[in-house]
Amino acid sequence: MNKLEQLIAQLDLVNQLLCTRVSLENNAHCMHFFIQLKAVSQKVSLAEKNWQVKNACSPISSEK
Repeated sequence: MNKLEQLIAQLDLVNQLLCTRVSLENNAHCMHFFIQLKAVSQKVSLAEKNWQVKNACSPISSEK
């Protein structure tokens, strides 16, 4: 029975390790997604600022 208990304990540890690894990989994927989302947001914000500056200097906007 002692050997069976040891095997069960080892299986529990392996299960915990696998769950932890899956959780860590999931977190890494989420972090990667949000980093990409932030980069895209910054690029869009910069593009909007550049468009506003360009638009403010255009002759059409000065006529209004």
